[in-house]
Amino acid sequence: MARLIPAFQSPDEIMHLHRADMIANGQLLLEKPAPDARGHTGGYTDLHLIRFATWMATITGNRKTDVSPAWLMDEASRHGWAHDRHFVDAVGTAYYLPLIYLPHAAGLAISRQMDWSMRASYEFTRGVVTLSVLALLAWAWQLLPPNLLVRALVLMPMSAFQILSPTIDGLCIAMTLVLGGLAIAQYQAQSQGSTTTPTCRWRFAAIVGFTFVLVTSRTNLLPLLALPLLLLCQRFSGTRLAAFMLLCAASLGWTLFVLLTTMDARIERTHTTLQIVQIYLEDPLYFMGLVGSTLADKDKGYMLIYSFVGVLGWLDTLIPKPAMRRIWAVLAALALLATVYAGREERQYTPLRAVLTACAVSSTLLAFFAIAVTWNDYPVPVIAGVQGRYFIMPALLLALALGPLEKERTPLQQATEFGVTGAMAGYFLLVLAVTLYGRYQLAAF
Repeated sequence: MARLIPAFQSPDEIMHLHRADMIANGQLLLEKPAPDARGHTGGYTDLHLIRFATWMATITGNRKTDVSPAWLMDEASRHGWAHDRHFVDAVGTAYYLPLIYLPHAAGLAISRQMDWSMRASYEFTRGVVTLSVLALLAWAWQLLPPNLLVRALVLMPMSAFQILSPTIDGLCIAMTLVLGGLAIAQYQAQSQGSTTTPTCRWRFAAIVGFTFVLVTSRTNLLPLLALPLLLLCQRFSGTRLAAFMLLCAASLGWTLFVLLTTMDARIERTHTTLQIVQIYLEDPLYFMGLVGSTLADKDKGYMLIYSFVGVLGWLDTLIPKPAMRRIWAVLAALALLATVYAGREERQYTPLRAVLTACAVSSTLLAFFAIAVTWNDYPVPVIAGVQGRYFIMPALLLALALGPLEKERTPLQQATEFGVTGAMAGYFLLVLAVTLYGRYQLAAF
């Protein structure tokens, strides 16, 4: 399936891989293009990687070009690493913690050491990232068998496309589910009075670690700090309090650091990011009205709904509209089913469900807020630049909150889940494959 996708066809993938190459060469933070330049805007990456990305950008959007994706990928097989580094602008990745790029950086570092071609290096790196995502998903499934709504959200074309692309979206999707599984397992253990076992201790440490990586890789996921706080309130200890305070300080410190040091010259604005943040914080009702206007806008509202499930590529590869409607119908039906099953469980999980739901709702609002203050000027009638894929992680949190939280399943439930999952996977991935082949005409083998 991944071979149906040409290189650099996921949004911002070019900057993600440039940033990963910088990290692979020891440049953890973005640098100034010149000593007297303002802000941290980019860094140095291999010349042939830059040219490879530039070639592949010619087929993005609705541009008319005589070259085909297959020809471009074949050409990339003829060029290796230049070992000559040039400065590139990667300001769009400034907000993301370098840790999230470790799989990408490892793939590129190994490829450069082996002196593979650009195509082989790209496909190897994509494989490393995708396998990392699948390993994390396997861990998440082991911690808590996913309910059908979670499975549908992971299998839908938009999620699968991002998992198969070397960006950070797939990793964030998988880490969100791992964090949810860890938090649920820890909450259950603490409810049963188990707090001092080695398993509980390492699990809480893992929760703190995954929370830190997620909230510093996706700013709108800052509400996830409420999960370790809930566990701390459930079973208090001085060590956990210290870990939670360190987590908050590090997370908020990183966020403030990038807000103060990032200069985004891609858009011209009359206000700085911090000025717009202050304006919206002083008048939150105005901001909520702006969110409502964006959702009510005929074009942007519809695009959000469509792009949540299947606007692929650089927003230029749409799954068929009938398929989009069917997928949304499946999601709605499974949400209702998950809620019914969850209602049969004991009320001991009510605080956990409430926190997960609050995280989902607040993360959704923060996604609008983050785009409004970084990608829009003030004032604006609607928020531009919001894509449906930004809400996959909040949707997964809501799916966890709605679904059953117990690991045990009856044989009938297991058989039903297996059959429904197979049907969804068959249809969703078929839609994805047909859409990708129709757009790029690449052969899988």
